[in-house]
Amino acid sequence: MGVFYSAYDIYNMFAVLASAGLPVAVSRMISETLVSGNHDEAERIYQVAVRMFTVIGAVIAGFMFIFGDWLAGMIGNPDAGLSIRVLAVTAFCAFVMSALRGYFQGHSVMTYTAVSQVIEAVVKLVLGIVLAVIVVRAGAGDSSSSAAAITGVSVGAVLAVIFLLISKRRFDRGTVMTGMPVRSTKAIVKELFRIAIPVSLGASVMSVVNVIDNFIIMHLLQEGISFGPLKMAGLDFGYEAAKGLNGVFGNAKKIFNFPSAFIVPFTVSILPVLTAAWTARDREGVRKNLTGCFKYSLMLALPAGIGMLILAAPIFSILYPRGNAEDGVPMLAIFGIAVILYAVVSVTGAILQAFGRVNLPLVSLTVGGVIKCVLTTVLVSMPALNIKGAPIATCVCYAVMITMNLIFLRPYMKGCAKSILLNVAKTAAAAILMGGAAYLLAIPLESALGLKIGGMLAIVLAAAVYAVLIFVFRVVTVDELKNIRRRG
Repeated sequence: MGVFYSAYDIYNMFAVLASAGLPVAVSRMISETLVSGNHDEAERIYQVAVRMFTVIGAVIAGFMFIFGDWLAGMIGNPDAGLSIRVLAVTAFCAFVMSALRGYFQGHSVMTYTAVSQVIEAVVKLVLGIVLAVIVVRAGAGDSSSSAAAITGVSVGAVLAVIFLLISKRRFDRGTVMTGMPVRSTKAIVKELFRIAIPVSLGASVMSVVNVIDNFIIMHLLQEGISFGPLKMAGLDFGYEAAKGLNGVFGNAKKIFNFPSAFIVPFTVSILPVLTAAWTARDREGVRKNLTGCFKYSLMLALPAGIGMLILAAPIFSILYPRGNAEDGVPMLAIFGIAVILYAVVSVTGAILQAFGRVNLPLVSLTVGGVIKCVLTTVLVSMPALNIKGAPIATCVCYAVMITMNLIFLRPYMKGCAKSILLNVAKTAAAAILMGGAAYLLAIPLESALGLKIGGMLAIVLAAAVYAVLIFVFRVVTVDELKNIRRRG
């Protein structure tokens, strides 16, 4: 897993360009165009985007394939070279998908994006595990085993692209062209880059920071790091031990990414709706969407984060029975706090983008990223903390970013702050009471049934308690859920 996660950090550094700024740019441009009913220009934007993104994806995929071993050596995990080269295919597909997903999101149609993500995930899971098992049982080392698992990722991406292309053709059958004038290719490319570059750079900051984190962690756990005249001694754990601890850290971070995976698509889906309301100067629509953004994202993040904080031991034990719980559980508990902070970072960043302030999230991300790298270096170098210092640095980074984003949003929050704070307070109350119930239930259940079974039952019961409380506190109503279902 240490090899797997190192390769993925390199891939994410490039793929985030495709998954962040580019689809946001396409989505926003199409949603603005459709306000005036100009389907011709929406199609033209897609055509320009898909050609441009295909070329960019091919260049980045070629770079990953040719320089995979060099990249792996740079981060201190040379076994990751083969996995990076396999992920080159996924990187190419990610750029093609960004144009397709941005097109559908601009039409506020999220179904095709969702199904393509399910295809990616299921194929990655099933094929990746099957190939990994075959290769591991054949006696292969870490490098080949990781590459086999990652092959499932690449195949899943290819199948997702095929599905989206077929879906685009079917979707176009119901679209009637109006013959309205469209902008030139040059104007569209200029606008795409104007929107995409700040967003992509902002998202890339954290991906680059993750690669730097990997570099810092791997080197500090081994021989240390030198920054010119400044030298920091390492902890001398050795390569194999460092690689293993990096795998445990990656496992904890993967659980952190699970609730985040629900939050990010939500922020992407609200962007065109909020942009349309802002473009049409619909103040009531803006207010409702702003309130909904915070409410629904925190309705997911607060219980997930508090649950991870309180039930870290059974969660880690259930998912990673052979993992290093001594190091993994405290990291997962800290990541529980990070889940909540990350939700607010994502929502505030998406809102700023919807209002056209695409440069501001880049500022907060850069400042937060620099703080994260510095803190990771300081904390991981402490023998008592070692790798457990990394998630602490993550929490501080997100807290700084939230503060800056809220300051940037202050001029836009007039008339919304009271309703947002009320909803956050009600959601937090329900989540805190759920956390208390989880703690009280976990102790007797784990004593009677064991850590895994008792912990799993405590998780289910705590989720049930939260489901009741969000209706008791009127965080959400039955009518509201029915309306969401009708709109979906």
